[in-house]
Amino acid sequence: MFTEYNIKILALVFLGVQVCYLLYYTLSLYSLNPFVRLRELSKQDEKLLVDNFPVYAQLTPLLKAKCDKRIVWFRSRKKFLFYGKVEKKEELRLLLSASCILMTLGLRKYKMTRSLLRIVVYPSKYYSRLNRRHHLGEYNPHFKMVIFSADTIWEGFRISDDNVNLALHEFAHALSFEMIRKSSWEARKFKVGLKKIKELFLREGYAQKLADSKYFREYGMTNLQEFFSVAVENYAETPHIFKSDFPELYEIIQKMLGFDFQVLPKDH
Repeated sequence: MFTEYNIKILALVFLGVQVCYLLYYTLSLYSLNPFVRLRELSKQDEKLLVDNFPVYAQLTPLLKAKCDKRIVWFRSRKKFLFYGKVEKKEELRLLLSASCILMTLGLRKYKMTRSLLRIVVYPSKYYSRLNRRHHLGEYNPHFKMVIFSADTIWEGFRISDDNVNLALHEFAHALSFEMIRKSSWEARKFKVGLKKIKELFLREGYAQKLADSKYFREYGMTNLQEFFSVAVENYAETPHIFKSDFPELYEIIQKMLGFDFQVLPKDH
């Protein structure tokens, strides 16, 4: 028979368990949980990366070591949520991690703890209750999460030079949101780049040149943030064309990201 003392002990134990759970959840959510095991890349993982990211195979030894370490961290520490019958979850987890890490490989700060807490994946086009529309992918700054449709992710990697890559596009939105909210040297340099892109648009005839070229998707002309995300897709998938046809814009994005997908820096 329970006494008042026993009830108090049980209440304290229950409260302690709740506190521990909340602490564990919070640490996991903000990618700080020290109890999460970092799983190193396997040979199969590396093959998948080489098959889907041409630039990965060209990385110098030091850059590859840096890239691998960051991919391992991102894959292990970021919270991935899969809804519905999503196939090849581990492969998607790896490809999404690598997409974000390669885009930020030239930056000192890559964890995006202010802008990206969750990566959500649906099997295909999904219905967003927030804006009551169907989406293939989106970035939600309020909830700090990116949402993807798995089939569109795979389609983006199937053709490596069509300048359409959903993973890069949505992560570019998250990166932009991260940088806008920070005051570090990298963030200031990034914001200067956004300002210069805006100035290019305002330059007489430049926006029309972009539209006439058909090189950038029309959707990128929606606003500055969408153009940056579309431009990152082009920057990663067809850097040689980008640099040849729009050298000034290419240089701006190169400075913003600190990494050139065409001219790899030497080890140092």
